[in-house]
Amino acid sequence: MTAEEIQKLISSAPNKTCVLDTAPTWLVKDMQGLLSPFISLLINKSLTTGCFPAAFKEALVWPLLKKLGLDADDQKSFRPVSNLPFLSKLLERVVQARLQAFLESNRLMPKTQSTYWKYHSTETAVTRVYNDLLLAADGADVSPLPT
Repeated sequence: MTAEEIQKLISSAPNKTCVLDTAPTWLVKDMQGLLSPFISLLINKSLTTGCFPAAFKEALVWPLLKKLGLDADDQKSFRPVSNLPFLSKLLERVVQARLQAFLESNRLMPKTQSTYWKYHSTETAVTRVYNDLLLAADGADVSPLPT
């Protein structure tokens, strides 16, 4: 990862800051020109050694009510929300981008995969299933076999 690539990631990142961050996100973004070579070095070292820094493994986690109207006394009504350090999120984005590029270039992602594909979502997955059901109905089938 070059310093320029890190600068693009920093620029596109939301301005959220975690209490665990040693510097607020706005400051990292403001000083990205000076910081990106060092952040790039840190991320590249993590990738080459396969070591995820221990400080990046910490998160603040709190319960969030899944939706209004659920019983606040029932633990099942909540989902955990994690607040991660900014540099941890940057490293995760780098790893995700590299892994996705590898999977796509080696054609290891199924064509029916909707997650992690650009311009694909649950909407495209539902549209595919709906289309398969219509085709099956036109062919007098009960339902299509999974593809």
